[in-house]
Amino acid sequence: MNRHQPPEIFRPLLWSLKWSEIDVDEDREDIIMGAINDGTLEHWRWIIKTYGKETVREILEHHLASEFHPESLNLARTIFSLHSLRHAR
Repeated sequence: MNRHQPPEIFRPLLWSLKWSEIDVDEDREDIIMGAINDGTLEHWRWIIKTYGKETVREILEHHLASEFHPESLNLARTIFSLHSLRHAR
């Protein structure tokens, strides 16, 4: 089965996953979280283009605030109109 993979620039962000098995749809949560926390503007643009702002927002809102780098979270709040994130499960 051919998998639809993210661009090569995502490889360093997804080091914990087996690259040859990454699928844009199945692994979208890992791809989005990697881009938000450790990605560049190029990564952010790709996830917006690929998934759309609404999908990215929904995925981000299912994570704890502590799962984000503070500076990344501040930018994500602005770009994706994040309202509130949980601080505990």
